[in-house]
Amino acid sequence: MRLARAWALTQRSLVATALGFFGLAGTPALADDPIEPWTISDPARRCEALDLINLETVGDQPARIVQTNYYEAKPASARDTLFFHKRGISQGNPTPTGMEVFPEHCLVEGYITPHVQFALMLPPPGAWNENFMLAACDAWCGKVHLDSAVPGLYDGYATITNNGGHYSRAPFDGIWAYNDIPARENFAYLANHTSAQIGKAIARAYYGSDVEYSYITGFSKGGNAGLMAAQRYPEDFDGIISKAPVVPYNEKNAAHLSWMARAIYPENDFTPIMYSDKAPLIDEAVLAACDELDGVKDSIIDDPSACEFDPGVLLCKEGEMEIRAECLTAEQVEAVRKIYSRPYNEDGEFYYPSGVEFGTESDWARTILPVRGADELPFTLTAATSGLRYMVFDESPGPGFDWRDFDFERDEHLLTGTSDMMNPDDVDLTEFKARGGKIIIVHGWADVLISPVDTINYFEAVSEFMGGPDAMAEFAQLYLVPGMHHGSGGHGPHLFDAQTALEKWVEEGVAPTELLMTDEEDARVYRERIFYPYPARSVYRGEGDPNLASSYMRVEE
Repeated sequence: MRLARAWALTQRSLVATALGFFGLAGTPALADDPIEPWTISDPARRCEALDLINLETVGDQPARIVQTNYYEAKPASARDTLFFHKRGISQGNPTPTGMEVFPEHCLVEGYITPHVQFALMLPPPGAWNENFMLAACDAWCGKVHLDSAVPGLYDGYATITNNGGHYSRAPFDGIWAYNDIPARENFAYLANHTSAQIGKAIARAYYGSDVEYSYITGFSKGGNAGLMAAQRYPEDFDGIISKAPVVPYNEKNAAHLSWMARAIYPENDFTPIMYSDKAPLIDEAVLAACDELDGVKDSIIDDPSACEFDPGVLLCKEGEMEIRAECLTAEQVEAVRKIYSRPYNEDGEFYYPSGVEFGTESDWARTILPVRGADELPFTLTAATSGLRYMVFDESPGPGFDWRDFDFERDEHLLTGTSDMMNPDDVDLTEFKARGGKIIIVHGWADVLISPVDTINYFEAVSEFMGGPDAMAEFAQLYLVPGMHHGSGGHGPHLFDAQTALEKWVEEGVAPTELLMTDEEDARVYRERIFYPYPARSVYRGEGDPNLASSYMRVEE
């Protein structure tokens, strides 16, 4: 009892000291009377004062700040520079390749009930652009990645990110979802909604004024976040960047990832039919067949639907050795055919809308194919195992379930509740548009995990509901980029700044007419190419340097 009482007195003393330090003596921590940190001139002390504000009633769920820290600008480490840049690419808001400084900021960390952990980076008052950004988590979330917030911070946004409402292992650990509906709801949409509410409230306390415009950005599951916001909470954000979203989300996890996993692991989880050392062989063969269909040889397949390639051409011939990655066995040929194909049943009927596109092969390693000698399993197998046991079914079968027993057509009715929760497939964006909201969707044709076909299907369905292409163009654009991978990289140029274009659209009413894609500054061959809102295409003129944007023209479909 003495120790407990002494601890309580110590905490009370620390709070009193802090209040006196900030000139707030006599105001109890978490009091009903609002504390106004923005009145403190020193930004570091102002940052610490945020620890005293009450967040129990400002949003749909009670929240609490756990700690605040103020960081002066400092040299960025090599790792910092790499990950800040990669996050910026995946968010359509790239930081400089050689970013040397980790920007000055106030870091606010806390949680929103029940289990949403967040981190908010606030630039100094003089550097704030008066706007707010949410950098949404990707894959199956599970951790607060501070580097996700840096691209927004670098541009002057008050930038928040979160863990998706649970703690888990990246990238595809679904155990957290085991018969936990509230956790799934947070992961699907609530975590970002409540984070937006709390983040804006903290920014108001820090700067002394409401944010002017709010943005959300992310890729993959983070791309879903933007679509979900437009559909469920159209008041949360004025502008959305959605890269590589997964619209049939639950079906992707249940049906397609398991289809790809079974193609490579047909018998068990330990013996793959092939390894990633075959990926370059397949990549080269596909490019040989289809690269020049667009009129230029550049290792980019502009239109995968026009590509006709049969992996059978790689079947081992006399004198070739499979172990040297010179050819494919008959089993491997069949596995590759399945990867490209939409999933189908024993009668040859398709039950999922897309397969893996031609031109994705340079990203098959670790995603579909295991690396020889490595312990790490490919993403598809990890996701199939964990997802089917814990996440995709309305009632999770649990650790004893063999994912190979799953039959999508037989079991689809067991997924409907979770699909309704997870899939951002509502085509009615009337309220979002009426508020003046704008959305830019970007998807790479070389995305091995998520086919752009799924995104095109959704975009066209929304367009039809909203009144056709002209009505759609008033608030939404889709850019399809040949040669671009899921997150970053690919055979084609993949750096783009959609955030600046979105800002002008939201804040000035100037709609983008194009999007410039470039290579890294230190690329062996630097290329630039302009892409246009779907359904328009960027087409080689037939002459000129294919590395220059001026050598391409807009063609209406």
